[in-house]
Amino acid sequence: MSQSFGTPSVVTATDTSTGSDAAIASRKITLTTYNGTTLVPAGTTTTFVAWPLLTNPLSIDALDKDYALSIRVDWLDAGGTVLYTKTQLYQFSMYNEEFYYSLTSRQSSVPSIIMDNVYYMNKLKLRVNLDSAQQAVFYGEDISSAQYCLDAATELRLNQNKYF
Repeated sequence: MSQSFGTPSVVTATDTSTGSDAAIASRKITLTTYNGTTLVPAGTTTTFVAWPLLTNPLSIDALDKDYALSIRVDWLDAGGTVLYTKTQLYQFSMYNEEFYYSLTSRQSSVPSIIMDNVYYMNKLKLRVNLDSAQQAVFYGEDISSAQYCLDAATELRLNQNKYF
């Protein structure tokens, strides 16, 4: 799973599984938030995204903010029975990472801004929340704590006139 700078609403899934099983006929991918809500692209009527076998990687345009997500991929037979499953926790923070970079970029045009304690402390809060979300996912497998940190970072970004 990955994200790219410039397209924070899109996550890209790449199937790196090996081996072969002739019984596999299709795949589906489910993106689940900390509270059990599933995310899908607009217009999708299911709680998952169909992932055709011939499509790899798959781009999913479903994020409206930063999320910690439990990602489940199911490999199915022709009758829709799940043959294999892989579930893993990820954090997607490109909305706030792009904003963080914009602050850094702004510093080069207004170097004295780093002398502003309020600005600097709020930028530090943003970075700490982003790093804490990553640690919650990678070390603690803690989706709730990760989402809490991402939401705190989002609060700073969405209210940048107040904080920056």
